[in-house]
Amino acid sequence: MSTTVTTPPTPAAGRPSPEPVPRPPLPPSPMRSLTARFFLVLVCYQAFHQVEHAIEAVQLNILHHREARTLISGIDFEYVHFGANALLLYGLVAVVVGAGRSTRERLRTERRWGWYAMVAALVVQSFHVFDHTVRLIEYLQSGGQPPEGTFTVWLNPVWFHFGINLTVLVGMVCAFFGMGMQRCLRAAPPVPRASATPGSRTAGR
Repeated sequence: MSTTVTTPPTPAAGRPSPEPVPRPPLPPSPMRSLTARFFLVLVCYQAFHQVEHAIEAVQLNILHHREARTLISGIDFEYVHFGANALLLYGLVAVVVGAGRSTRERLRTERRWGWYAMVAALVVQSFHVFDHTVRLIEYLQSGGQPPEGTFTVWLNPVWFHFGINLTVLVGMVCAFFGMGMQRCLRAAPPVPRASATPGSRTAGR
């Protein structure tokens, strides 16, 4: 008794293989909308912070003033700088956690450059907070003397903090648009209620 072996059909020569269907963009939802709005607030917060450092850099390093007078120079204390940068770092972590596990997986695979920009902003801001931690410890131990920090021993401290804040801001802006946060600013549309069909009245009415 002979047996026949069937082979699967091979695609015709020259016929392109079917391409994978791209997944649709992340639909807006109340949680994604809240996360996107919070992230937008953080971007504006860091932009204002960067303006402060730009004014300081111009006044001290270009105009050679003895001291800088910024928009909030009245609270220019080392622990204020530490708190402001730590608050931004906690906010970035909250955005990543608030996005949800499934959303983070999709961002890592479908919006890589936006996700990598977010990771870069987190890494740089983490180092920024570390530098301000060192500065705060030096400030408290010296009784209020100007601290040196980490790399500011070799670098100009004004330009150093201007550059590191600008790097974080650029990373946040790239992450916001690269991850499609602008599409999630609107909350999800309400689910329409099912309309009653004729004859669906309850018995005895």
